[in-house]
Amino acid sequence: MMARVKPSRSRAGTRAAIRALVVFIGCCLWPTNAHAYAWMIRHDYAQCAQCHFDPSGGGALTAYGRSLGEVVLRTHYDEADGVLESDQEASNVGNFLFGAVELPEALELGGDLRVLSLHSKVEKVEISHELIWMQADAHAALRTESFVASGTLGYSPRGGLGAALTRRPNDNWVSREHWAGFWLEESPGVLLRAGRMNVPFGIRSIEHTLWARAYTRSDSNDAQQYGVAFSYLSGSFRGELMAVLGNLELRPDVFRERGYSGYGEWFVTPNASIGVSSRISHVALDAQLLKEEWRHAHGLFSRWASGWQPLVLLSELDYVFESPKYQLRRQGFVGYAQADLEAIQGVHFMGTLETSSVGTNHPPPSWGGWLSYAWFFAPHADLRLDSICQSFASNSGRTSALSFLIQAHLYL
Repeated sequence: MMARVKPSRSRAGTRAAIRALVVFIGCCLWPTNAHAYAWMIRHDYAQCAQCHFDPSGGGALTAYGRSLGEVVLRTHYDEADGVLESDQEASNVGNFLFGAVELPEALELGGDLRVLSLHSKVEKVEISHELIWMQADAHAALRTESFVASGTLGYSPRGGLGAALTRRPNDNWVSREHWAGFWLEESPGVLLRAGRMNVPFGIRSIEHTLWARAYTRSDSNDAQQYGVAFSYLSGSFRGELMAVLGNLELRPDVFRERGYSGYGEWFVTPNASIGVSSRISHVALDAQLLKEEWRHAHGLFSRWASGWQPLVLLSELDYVFESPKYQLRRQGFVGYAQADLEAIQGVHFMGTLETSSVGTNHPPPSWGGWLSYAWFFAPHADLRLDSICQSFASNSGRTSALSFLIQAHLYL
C-alpha cells in the first residue's frame, strides 16, 4: 500500500519553499534597471526613444533623458531650483558627472549604484533581514548619424547569474545588455539591432519582480536574450519584434530558449494607449524539469494618464502556456493593475494589485498587494519604500508572506 504524505508536512514544505522564493527574489531579482518609468506618459512622453538608447525603454539614458530627469522627475524646493537658465547649463545637467568630464559628442557614459534593505516574513517562519548591494553597473553608449550601440558592465555580489560573464556562484562580473544597430529611418523611427537585449513584452517597469514579469520571462534583471530586433516608432504607434536566439551566458546550449517575442502599442490619445504582446519559444531541456518544453505568453496591456494629471493607471493581463514533453501542461492567467499618484513633483505614491493562477489542474489564484513610495529627492538620486503582502495558493492551502523594502539609488 502506498504511503500517504501528511498534509502538515506538505504545508510546511510549501512554506519553506515560499520563504526561499521570497528571499531569493529580494536578494537576486529586485529592480536593477532604474529608468523604466511607464508613468512618464503623464508628461506627454509616451515614446521611450527620446530618453533611452533602447527604443522600448530602460537601460542607458541619453543626455536629453538625464536633463529631463533634472527638470521633470525630481523635487524642486523653490522657484529657482531646477530652472535651467541657459543651453550650457542644460547640457551640463545632462552630461556625464554633471559636465565635470567632457566627452565626445557621440559618446555617453553613465552608471548605477543601488542598495536594498529587505525584511521578509513568511507565515509561521521567523522574520529575515538582508542588506543587499543590488547594482554597481557602468554603461556606455555610442550614437553617430545612424549607428547606435550600448553596453553595460557591472559587479554582482549575489544573483544575476543569467547575465554573469564569470562562472562563480557569487561575486561575478555581469553584463545585462550589449548590442549594436542602425537607424534605417529617423521619422518614423526604424531601428535594426543585434546583441543581448531586454525581451520586448508588455510594460517595461521598474517592478520587474511582478509575477507578470516572472511568468512571461521578461524581467530586466538577468532575463535578457541574444537576438535580432526590429523596432518601429511613429507618432501614434511603437512596437518591437525580436528573434530570440538564446542566452549565451547559459551553458550548455540545450538550456537556451529560441523563438520570438514582441509587442505593439497604439496611442488612442497622446495620454492613453493599449498594447498587445506575444511570445513563443522552445527549449531543448528545461533547467528545472529536465524536459523539452514549448513556452507561450500572450497578453494585453494599457497605460492611461487621467484627466487629473497626478494620476496614471497601468495594467497588464497575460495568458501563459507551458508544455513540457510527456508532462502536464502548465497554463493560466497572470496580471496586475497599478495606480501612480504624483502628489508633488518627485513624490510618488503607488498601489499595485497582482494575481496569478498559472499551474496544472487549475490551481486557485494567488494574489499580492503593493503599497509603494518613491521620492526623487536630489539630482540623479531617489529613495523607494515598498510594503508587499502576498498570498500564495496551492492544492494544500494558502501561505502568506510579507516584505518590506527600502532602496537607495544613485545614477550618473
